[in-house]
Amino acid sequence: MENQLNVIAEICPQDHPCPSVRVCPVGALTQEGFQAPKVDREVCIRCGKCAAFCPKRALVLE
Repeated sequence: MENQLNVIAEICPQDHPCPSVRVCPVGALTQEGFQAPKVDREVCIRCGKCAAFCPKRALVLE
């Protein structure tokens, strides 16, 4: 089974624009307001760039 990107909302501070949304090369991460980002699994290429960029480690490729 391939890895998939998971968002751990309990770790995400949800009080600012998510910096990881900007680094996704395919636009698979979206954010409404300051909520935890959502992953479009149909678009995500599982490259791990957003997970590596997340300062709180709330994005996990597992």
